Amino acid sequence: MLDLGRLRVLREAKLRGTLGAVADALGYTPSAVSQQLAQLQRDIGVPVVERAGRRLRLTEAGEVLVEHAEALLARAERAEEAALAASGRVAGAVRLVGFQTALLHVLAPALPRLAEAYPDLVVDVLDEEFHRVLQALVLQEIDVVLTDEYSHLPRPRRPELTSEVLVTEIMRVGMPEGHPLAEPGGPIRMADLAGCPWATGHVGTNHADLLERTCVELGGFRPDVRFRSNDLMVIFAMVAQGGAVCLVPDLALAEREEGIVVRDVADAPVDRRMVMWTRVGAEVRPSVDAVLRELRRSADQLVERRPSCRRGAP
Repeated sequence: MLDLGRLRVLREAKLRGTLGAVADALGYTPSAVSQQLAQLQRDIGVPVVERAGRRLRLTEAGEVLVEHAEALLARAERAEEAALAASGRVAGAVRLVGFQTALLHVLAPALPRLAEAYPDLVVDVLDEEFHRVLQALVLQEIDVVLTDEYSHLPRPRRPELTSEVLVTEIMRVGMPEGHPLAEPGGPIRMADLAGCPWATGHVGTNHADLLERTCVELGGFRPDVRFRSNDLMVIFAMVAQGGAVCLVPDLALAEREEGIVVRDVADAPVDRRMVMWTRVGAEVRPSVDAVLRELRRSADQLVERRPSCRRGAP
């Protein structure tokens, strides 16, 4: 009889390629991973992995086995979720990863309601925007993801996952209050900002990619980026005191920061969407369903407080 735990180790070995990476993903030691793979090979009677330098490589038999493992693990997950759904009990841990604005404006207001309604529910939260977050969701490392995506840079959809736009907000230009273009007060053409120093996120982040594409497509220039940070407070400081210009989401509330004025983009609307992701079928778990419902409720309340935002997709 095949052991599901060992099949999960084999699947992780295919995805991650080293004993250390598999151990980190599953919370094992590298020695324990090696033992699990060795026992799986004894169970099957043929080698399923082999060494390729420092990496692990599946044999042909291992590749065949891992294809079946995906189906078996998925069925086991559905069986577990069906049992939880039948019980109706909202308990256990829901692991959620999100970006700063989503956690502040949507998740945080939901936490007191969840704690009051479901005392046996634990919501584990990580403030993170790493690139492989959706892959971590597929691998069941986390249960719910809140990502941002921009009108110019939509994230590709995946068949294993379901996505829902919670809130759409406009992106605006933030600039020092003494900037020559700040005084008129109306929308600003991107081309008029061609000579400005810019502040944005780290290279490879959505925020940095958005700035590059918006400047090129709407303004016809490449931005002169002088300051990079993934912390909005640092970006605001570079704008207010360093003379930089930035693209800022509406929910960052930059207009409340001393020394900063915010103007609309005149050329075309640039939107940011807050997207909620789960695995297909995960909502049958009462705990996940409870969290999703409260996140939607928070999104409803957010757009009531902030009419410049829109509920759902534009």
